[in-house]
Amino acid sequence: MEETTLRSNCQIERIGEIIELSRMSVFILINEKRIEVPLTKVAEDVSLGDFVVWTGSSWNRKMIV
Repeated sequence: MEETTLRSNCQIERIGEIIELSRMSVFILINEKRIEVPLTKVAEDVSLGDFVVWTGSSWNRKMIV
């Protein structure tokens, strides 16, 4: 019998909306939950109301088509 290794590349895309910006952090609404994220983990070009996506290391603006 051949042994196989199963690998999952499944990844959930976390998308949120910028609902508040402060001096040290950003507040993002994800699935009706408000989370605080350090400013260092968010792209510099985000604005209030922008949608952002987690890339694995930071939150970047998501282009909505």
